[in-house]
Amino acid sequence: MNNKIKNTFRLGIIAAAGAAAMVSCSDTWDDHYKGGAVIEFNGTTLQAIEENAPDFAKVIKAYGFDRELASDNVYTIWAPADGSFTLSDYVVQGNMGELLRVADSTDVVDRFIKNHIARYAVSQNGTEQDIMLLNTKMATMTGEGSAEGSIEACDITRANLSCANGILHLIDGEMDYKNNIYEQIRSWDDAGEDEASLYAYLEEYNADSLDENKSISRGVDAYGNKIWIDSVTIRNNTALRSVDAPVYEEDSSFIAIIPTAKAYQKRLEIAKSLLVFNPSEDAVVPGICDSLQNYYGNMFAMSDLFYNKNLNAKAYDEGTENYDSLRSTLFKSWNWPYNLYYSKEPRLGLHPDKQVNDILTKAKAGTMAECSNGEAYLVDEYPMSVTEQFFKKLQVMASDRSLDQTQTTNSQGQTTNAYTRLIGTPYSRSGVIYDYETETSIDEETGEEVTTVTGYTMRNYHFYGVPPQNDAQQPYIAFKVPNTLSGTYELYLVTCPIWAKNGFEDGAKPEDDPRGYRFYTNIYERNEKGEYAKAERLSIEDFRGIHPEYEGLSEKNYYITNYENPIDTLYLGDYTFKNAYYNRSEEGVLIQFQVQVNSKLVDQYSREMLFSSIILKPKFEEAKEEEESVEE
Repeated sequence: MNNKIKNTFRLGIIAAAGAAAMVSCSDTWDDHYKGGAVIEFNGTTLQAIEENAPDFAKVIKAYGFDRELASDNVYTIWAPADGSFTLSDYVVQGNMGELLRVADSTDVVDRFIKNHIARYAVSQNGTEQDIMLLNTKMATMTGEGSAEGSIEACDITRANLSCANGILHLIDGEMDYKNNIYEQIRSWDDAGEDEASLYAYLEEYNADSLDENKSISRGVDAYGNKIWIDSVTIRNNTALRSVDAPVYEEDSSFIAIIPTAKAYQKRLEIAKSLLVFNPSEDAVVPGICDSLQNYYGNMFAMSDLFYNKNLNAKAYDEGTENYDSLRSTLFKSWNWPYNLYYSKEPRLGLHPDKQVNDILTKAKAGTMAECSNGEAYLVDEYPMSVTEQFFKKLQVMASDRSLDQTQTTNSQGQTTNAYTRLIGTPYSRSGVIYDYETETSIDEETGEEVTTVTGYTMRNYHFYGVPPQNDAQQPYIAFKVPNTLSGTYELYLVTCPIWAKNGFEDGAKPEDDPRGYRFYTNIYERNEKGEYAKAERLSIEDFRGIHPEYEGLSEKNYYITNYENPIDTLYLGDYTFKNAYYNRSEEGVLIQFQVQVNSKLVDQYSREMLFSSIILKPKFEEAKEEEESVEE
């Protein structure tokens, strides 16, 4: 730095100090201002450190950062005094008197040296100042504490030594390095070599790069490559970025729930058991089944572990320091209520598939760490169940997905649609119905039960219907189901009585057509050649009943007994799928409904059927034990 630049730099600091001195007679200023007197040091910041904090200077030299502090760049240093940190943790003296490194160079530079240095000049002026250090961590310097103020719980023992290329402050201790959440995950990682853990998985997807615009180089090596003496890294992790959780960024704010390696391995094993992909895919891309299982298994195991505090701000109750609900970084409004956890029941009630689960209270039972960009909780077991996290209910709406009419071609080139054949032209019905709320009481005079309607909820409906072309034909209809896993599901059909096909609001009544349904449910899965093959037939010989959602089939209940709420969810049975088709371009599961009504039964049963949707509800015994709601 030439003399003109030196003098200008010092003049700026002295002028600032002079301006402060002009108001120093103010009682208010005296109360708050505890420093600011500029002390001129005739040398670089490195020379000032060598003279005033020689142990810190030894570490700087041993790890090669001395060349930077002797350069023309402007820095502010908060140098810990000798004896305030353990020098032998960083350097020892060799036999020839040389300084030897005893720790990882990158860690020492980033976590110790750069944790006490900021770019540009920052003088102590008695006010609160937020400062970004060279390692991008934030520190706060105030006028509180000792006579010279403080920074991050360390007292400043001497402030504002003005050097040729910056300012030096002396402090009475080592400033703590604050892990960000990603660094905290690494520090908690207790997995052995080649063992699964959250950090081991994330490490595979690190994609850090050098920010050349902010980094400083000095010359080139023998191969013409730049020698970086102060490198600035652009942090990036594609796995975390894919779930909108860049917890390695210092300017972010997250809550993270971090499972131990043992807990992660257990959850990963379950996830992989539900991700057994069809071996026919290996014939197209060798080894893809294992790759898909490993990738999605880990993605499942890390689902709902991260929560953006800014996006959850409205759900935070400052009075109780709790959240009414927490939505993870995977939450999408169109996918409600998934990736959402309640700590108390909302005013309007819960979605029928979502129970109260105060996962944050469960997480707080583990080990908590305050990080530079949020809070992290280390837990021995996941606070959410398997079915909450990734083994989720599937529902295919007739209105969203047309009834499947895909044709198939056999080896002789013949085109058929035997598995998915539709007879007749599908028609649809839409409108509004009412779910009635009732109360049951006992009539004091007769002793009989009396049901009283106390209110109702208006609900939209949309059904598909498929009529036969003639009396001799039995209609088949089918749904392809996407994203199935290789697990057990309870199967349900959401349907409506045939008398309702002319529309509830148009005055349709049960007596218009009191016939029931008689049908088979056929399940098809792709075989090892990738072709649909019949896997099982779930037989229901006679259905006329009304059944609450997710309850089993009872006998001889009739639609006509419940005119007010004719929509029914019919339990079809349980089925375990052999393979998974999660996020695959082609579904591997086809569910077909086949009417079975001959000419002798047409007076009792309808050949037409009305369909709204099919539901696949996951069945997982361990998850059922975990899914007990947490009472407020």
